[in-house]
Amino acid sequence: MATVKFLQISDLHLGARFAWLPRERRAERRKEQQRALEHALQTAIERGVDAVLVPGDLFDREEVDAETFAFAIHVLGMTGCPPVFVAPGNHDPWSETSPMWNPRLVAARGWRWPAHVHVFATPTFASVRLDGLSVRIWGRCFTPRMASTERPLDPAARAALGALSATELHVAVFHGSLEGDVPPGQKLVAPFSAEEAERAPFAYLAVGHYHRREVRDHFAYAGSAVALDVTETGAHGALEVRVEFGNGPAAVVIEPIELDSRRVHALEIDVTAASSADQIDARILDALDQAQVPERDLVRVRLVGRLARGVRYGAPGETLSGRVHHLRLDLAAVRPDWDLASLRGANDETTEGRFARVLLARLDEATDPGARARLERALYYGLDAFRLREVMPGYEEIAE
Repeated sequence: MATVKFLQISDLHLGARFAWLPRERRAERRKEQQRALEHALQTAIERGVDAVLVPGDLFDREEVDAETFAFAIHVLGMTGCPPVFVAPGNHDPWSETSPMWNPRLVAARGWRWPAHVHVFATPTFASVRLDGLSVRIWGRCFTPRMASTERPLDPAARAALGALSATELHVAVFHGSLEGDVPPGQKLVAPFSAEEAERAPFAYLAVGHYHRREVRDHFAYAGSAVALDVTETGAHGALEVRVEFGNGPAAVVIEPIELDSRRVHALEIDVTAASSADQIDARILDALDQAQVPERDLVRVRLVGRLARGVRYGAPGETLSGRVHHLRLDLAAVRPDWDLASLRGANDETTEGRFARVLLARLDEATDPGARARLERALYYGLDAFRLREVMPGYEEIAE
């Protein structure tokens, strides 16, 4: 039996803007991205892996700033770095006009990719033999105008591979979506089914695109190397993939490697009957303490429930200042404590009563989420005007 080891890392999205973070935190997070890649390559060297597999979205977009590109060129060229195989994804597709991938354009900027870095430059699978081993790495790239529904592992794509050598281990590196398991907020690109992956003539498939880690029998997503927004909870990093082959079916063993120095936590907090902003802050602080969230981490807090009438809450107060590295509030599910049921059934012929019934009737008829949110905001602002004699911003985040 022979053993080959890979380090799989993808979806770094180097050069991401991190617009969801406060301006003063964005550059720091971009440095943390870079440190994650540097740490991954140092780990690859220390563990003696045979190759690094990068199945897409090394960069966040088709063109990144010179500093980010220079960092990638130099860090992948660190002394002792094993062969690196890059399959450009939908965010950083390969093209003849790409200043990041086209060798001529890269050279025109005064750089070149290290000799041990191989970038797959065709939208169909092509292969490279791993020096000194009976291992062949197969990869495909995205191109700017590639149909996102093109299936990389369907029968036609498998037939195009031809007869693969039985004396070699075959490993695939590509960017795509496992059907039926698309995470919220991510596009369906290069779809494939679990059955297609099983029928493919590869002992292992290193797949990119999903930002959460997902490990199956002979294919896996490493997930994003660091959390890229406040929806990406849990650990983030790379995978060490060990494949034993040579006597019967190949055996794959996968070990996660954590790279992100911060984690994202998602909390849901009921603010029903809270009668002041300070009380809401106290509930958030208590939830953070109960969840044992460290100060260095990132937190998404979803507030739910019905606030006491007249209470407004738009941002954390001083009590929460510095409690965590960044706290993102979601107020879309918070509502004021108006008794809508009694307004629906009332025979009140005052201007307030008629206003409420008309808005509620329109709300019942509306099917578009955006229209419903606008009607609901109008209803609450109107009730505030009638009953509290004031209208203050506070319902702009209402959503279905």
